[in-house]
Amino acid sequence: MTKSLTTLVLCGLLTIIGCAAETEEEVKIDGPSEEEIAAKKSQDEFKKGLEFTAIEDWDNAISSYTRSIDLNGQFSKAYFNRGLAYGNQGEFRLAIVDLSAAIEIDPDYFDAYRFRASAYGTTGMYDEAIVDYGEAIRLRPDEPAAYYGRGLKYSRQGEFDNAVQDFNEAVRLKTTNARVYVLRGLVFKEQGNRDKAEADFAIARSMGLQR
Repeated sequence: MTKSLTTLVLCGLLTIIGCAAETEEEVKIDGPSEEEIAAKKSQDEFKKGLEFTAIEDWDNAISSYTRSIDLNGQFSKAYFNRGLAYGNQGEFRLAIVDLSAAIEIDPDYFDAYRFRASAYGTTGMYDEAIVDYGEAIRLRPDEPAAYYGRGLKYSRQGEFDNAVQDFNEAVRLKTTNARVYVLRGLVFKEQGNRDKAEADFAIARSMGLQR
C-alpha cells in the first residue's frame, strides 16, 4: 500500500471513530436526566401507593408515598394521599402535616383544604376547620360538600345561624348527602322551629337515612 493510500485509510478510520464518538456523546446528551429518572421512580412509587390504598393497606400505602416524596419533594399529590392514609389510621395530626405540605406546594388544592378541614374538626380545631372550608368554597363555590362541612363545624360551635346558611347553600346546590337535612333539622330544633325540623327529617328519611 502506498503512503498516500495508507494516509487516506487512516484518515477514513479516524473519521469513522470520530463520528462514532460524536454519536455516543449525542446519545448520552439525549438520555434522561437524573431529575427525570427520579421523577419517573417517584411516579412508580405513587402508583404502588394507589394500589395499596385501593385495598386499604395503609402501612404499605404510606411507605410507598413516602418513597415517592423522597424522590420528588414537590409532589403535592403524594403528600395529599399520604395525608389521607394517615387519616384512615387515625393519625390526624400527621395527616394535617401532610395536607399542609400539599397546600404549600399547590395553594389551590381544593381537596387538600377540604380534608385538612375535616382533620382539624376531628381534633377539635373548629376555627381552623372553618377557615379551610372557606378556602375550599372560594376555590369551588358550587361544591356542596364544603358548605356541609363548614355548616357542621358552625353547629358544633353553637353558631346556628351560620350553620343554617351553609346547609341552605348545600341544599340549593342539590346535595345528595341526606345528613345535610338531618343536621339542618337538628339546628332548627335547637332554634325551636319544630315544623322545619320535622320537614327536614322527613326529607332525610325519604333519602333512606334514619337519624
